[in-house]
Amino acid sequence: MGNRTFTFARGGLLIACLFLSSALSFPQWFAPADTITLIFGGDVMLARNVGKAIRQYGVNYPFEGIADILRRADLAVVNLETTVGTQTRAVNKKYVFRADPAVRKGLLWAGIDAVSLANNHIFDYFSAGVVETVDSLKFAGIIPMGAGANWTEFFRPQSFWIKGHWFVILALNDTKSGYWGKEHPGCAPTWIPEGESTAVALIEALAQIGANVIVFEHWGWEYQQYPSRRQRELAHKFIDAGAKVVVGSHPHRLQGVEFYHGGVVIYSLGNLIFDQHDTLGNIGALAKITFCDDFVNSVELIPIQTLKKFAQPHLADADSLAGYFSCLCEPFGTRIIPAEKSLECLPPEDE
Repeated sequence: MGNRTFTFARGGLLIACLFLSSALSFPQWFAPADTITLIFGGDVMLARNVGKAIRQYGVNYPFEGIADILRRADLAVVNLETTVGTQTRAVNKKYVFRADPAVRKGLLWAGIDAVSLANNHIFDYFSAGVVETVDSLKFAGIIPMGAGANWTEFFRPQSFWIKGHWFVILALNDTKSGYWGKEHPGCAPTWIPEGESTAVALIEALAQIGANVIVFEHWGWEYQQYPSRRQRELAHKFIDAGAKVVVGSHPHRLQGVEFYHGGVVIYSLGNLIFDQHDTLGNIGALAKITFCDDFVNSVELIPIQTLKKFAQPHLADADSLAGYFSCLCEPFGTRIIPAEKSLECLPPEDE
């Protein structure tokens, strides 16, 4: 991806410099490119049995079938459903995930620029695991989002300047986990009223000053193929506040796509890399979102499957899955049109 990320302080400095130098000409400045492509992936879990496969076949193994797609994007983002580090003291619960630090090399090799850590597994190895995961990813050059040492870090928007356009991603968690107080390490909780209102206020403020705001929310109920009322209500709040795209993870299932008030909601992308054995847990999608002049120009789902090769997603046949995707989108009136290797999502015909 290159150096496309700025803190608000650096971004503010840039704006101030341009303002103070308004009387000067900058012949090296170029007009923004016509199109920008973003790729989002669902749950990526690189521990447990996936970790065993990585130790056997190498850190690039899980990404070998999709790396070309991720690398071609201007920005590639996934939900990282594991801690990364060396901690040994785990929370007392059924499933805890910790990936070897070596997996960072695989994420970089695949072209993944940023990861959401706002999920129900970021605290699997207590506060030390949260801090180590965030710091180790930063050190490797991967941008961690939605988690950190305190409330300010949880809700810190991540800015990406791409071809002259400003994108901001907020990574959030609605699964009633990962939060033990504002000054305690964890992740951004929209399941508490103050967290939800903080997220909405941030979206409104960022949208008003020209950011293309994208929300990556961890939400819903596991193994459900249709979004809950809570998911829909929260998605609509985010779009009404000014978000242009809302992307979801957590259910371990694909869910539908909704066009709402000029924005788009992809409720769940399902598993991208996991070690679940059921059929639906091994069918997911990459979301390819194309922007043109700061508007969403197209939304495509690239079906992937890990049915034939464990924990290594490959392209699935788009034609054969078109009917399944159409059923998931039926409640929203979204139309699914098969393309060569993807499924194009179109709003209802009356819009």
